[in-house]
Amino acid sequence: MYRITPYDPADLDAAADEGSTLIAYDSRERVAAACVAAVAGFALDAAVEQVTIDNPMAEGFFSFSVRAGSGGHGLSGLFPYDSVGFHDGARVPLATGLGLLRAMVLREGAWCRLLADNGFFVHVGDRDDIYVGDAREHENDVSRTRALGLFADRVASSPYDPALDETDTSRAADEEFWSEVGALVAGLGGVLLEERPSGNAYRWHRLTTADEVGAVRQRLSPRARLAVWPDLTDDIDVIRAAVVRGERLQLLVEQYPGGGFHRACVAEPGMGRADVPNPRITAGPGHRAALVPLERDDRCPLLAAVLPDADGVLRARWRTNRSRADELRTFLGSLRVGEAVVGVVATGLDDIGVYVHLDDDLGRFLGFLRVPEMSWTRFDSVDDVAPIGREIRAEIISIDFAREQVSLSMKVLQPDPWRHFADTHRGGDTVPGTVTALVPFGAFVQVEEGISGLVHLTELVDHDVETPQEVVAVGDQVRVAILDVDRQRRRISLSLKRAHRNVDDGAA
Repeated sequence: MYRITPYDPADLDAAADEGSTLIAYDSRERVAAACVAAVAGFALDAAVEQVTIDNPMAEGFFSFSVRAGSGGHGLSGLFPYDSVGFHDGARVPLATGLGLLRAMVLREGAWCRLLADNGFFVHVGDRDDIYVGDAREHENDVSRTRALGLFADRVASSPYDPALDETDTSRAADEEFWSEVGALVAGLGGVLLEERPSGNAYRWHRLTTADEVGAVRQRLSPRARLAVWPDLTDDIDVIRAAVVRGERLQLLVEQYPGGGFHRACVAEPGMGRADVPNPRITAGPGHRAALVPLERDDRCPLLAAVLPDADGVLRARWRTNRSRADELRTFLGSLRVGEAVVGVVATGLDDIGVYVHLDDDLGRFLGFLRVPEMSWTRFDSVDDVAPIGREIRAEIISIDFAREQVSLSMKVLQPDPWRHFADTHRGGDTVPGTVTALVPFGAFVQVEEGISGLVHLTELVDHDVETPQEVVAVGDQVRVAILDVDRQRRRISLSLKRAHRNVDDGAA
């Protein structure tokens, strides 16, 4: 067994620590081509002409993040429309298998294991590692792999060995199962049938009559996982309310008047739709919808089963091992808005903000701290507040499951000088300040560190002036009277001329 990777063995630990690819974006196509050529050499030497697809997933190790995969999940051009033929146990030519390998290396979405009858196999990992082997020695192929700019080393096992799979104990979708489905249809008036031809791929069927049950049964994908849910509803207001509540990670399933279905991910509590902002669930004649739980622990269908092969034997053993994406989603779900977290500044985005490693192995680059959320007071450089490598304490202000990003704020954990100023001052008070800026309609005066107010042109002196430069200059030390403190808009109105009057009145 051999492990093929684009990394020097000395860099493998660093690649694993990142939890994501270290391959530069403009190098991925070159690396993918080299991987395909290397594996093709192993396969041809092993006299492999066909491979069997094992445990396919439409979105592989990825979650439902909008950043995951690409259009068609890498299956376009390899399989017909709607990925027909991409299912567990499907036998495909080696060329198709190599096309799947390329899609997996490029992280276009799809994932599966490839197996051959003579024991040859290919497993693609989620950290740019490929495991390939059979009972033969492949020293020549190892040399060719190195000539392609890749590294190949002997390993004792693959972390994606089917023997390591965790699997569900599933019943077969046999005659008894379909009899129960028919009984539910008759008793409830209709049900929603979920068909999963591969992991993370869904097809939907609304069953309302015995004839529809028979017709749908004939066109299900081989070895598909099936789940029966309560029927869709035309009470769209109920669905909208549930989406807003966002009680769990769910799929929003919509059926249109023509019978077509659409699905969209619905995020964790408070997040609303994860893949489309401002959800619009269409109401009207023929429009129906349902919410189907997505997380394994939340799923309690009316019935569940797996399609057996044509001979009636249930051979599909669907892998249920939690992927890193599953663990990441669980980690995100464990966080709460308003919670204080500790992290280490990882890297910056010019003057926009910095990425932060949160205090968990899964939290790498998840945190993002924008410049306005760093401090209440002004600073000259991000390095003064959040330099790379510094441990910081911040509060979670939002969690974006779609982009897998946690927005942070350091300043909310610090005393708000503006609020303190508003609590300790009121209209009529006179305070010292420094002129910081002149604008056509007045002058800005800093009354405390990070707190400035506007002196309108009409509040500079008692007589009319056309520009503030006629009265003050930037840097002038002045005394101003507070006219108004607008807590909601965080604005302070000041007056220079009234402060002078107060002084004059006091002198008098």
